[in-house]
Amino acid sequence: MQALEKSLLARISQNVLTCPTTTCFNSLDTDAYYKLGRKVAFFGDGYEKLEHRHGRKMWVIPTMGGEFAIDRRFGYSDGIMGGNLWFLGSSEDAAIEAAERAAQAVDRTPGVITTFPGGIAASASKAGSRYSFLFASTYEKFCPTLKEQLGDASAVPEGVTSIMEIIINGCDLETVAAATYAAIDAARDTSGLVKISAGNYGGRLGKSFIYLKPRDHEPAAT
Repeated sequence: MQALEKSLLARISQNVLTCPTTTCFNSLDTDAYYKLGRKVAFFGDGYEKLEHRHGRKMWVIPTMGGEFAIDRRFGYSDGIMGGNLWFLGSSEDAAIEAAERAAQAVDRTPGVITTFPGGIAASASKAGSRYSFLFASTYEKFCPTLKEQLGDASAVPEGVTSIMEIIINGCDLETVAAATYAAIDAARDTSGLVKISAGNYGGRLGKSFIYLKPRDHEPAAT
């Protein structure tokens, strides 16, 4: 849990505090929590203060842009990470558009988040590498530019020139599943979209599965 606290501290202080007009709230009311607000407040260099804001007591930090307010405590709990969907397009634009529609649908689903800028990754990876110092590397079987070089070893369907991925993390399996199906519904009618699939990784990614429809798709591992 120390690693999670360290990551939260870095992300809030470097990516939230620094954004104009932002205020940072805790959304998990749990017995376990981190005292992140006080740690971030040290940025105030002695000018930070506790005040009642938005119906609660918050740390307020003066900034050149105005003020930054943050909750004192941030709860945490177990969740589900690594739910994924792949959007196989006849062109790069088609794959991106389908993934953007899907990511927006996920963002509208409570209790989940997407990762990567804009929620989309163009570099889905496989576990492991031929290089011992890497724990992940490009998924060559699904790289369209390697289709001719790999021959029968390529898993890229005919007519596909680009594959985009979204990753879905959430509070629980049911929430991630709801976001997954919402993403599929939002993207399925995109012009130039050939197929929606997911990375299963032979079941090595996790013990939870969300089965896609129709049944000839592999289940999405989480």
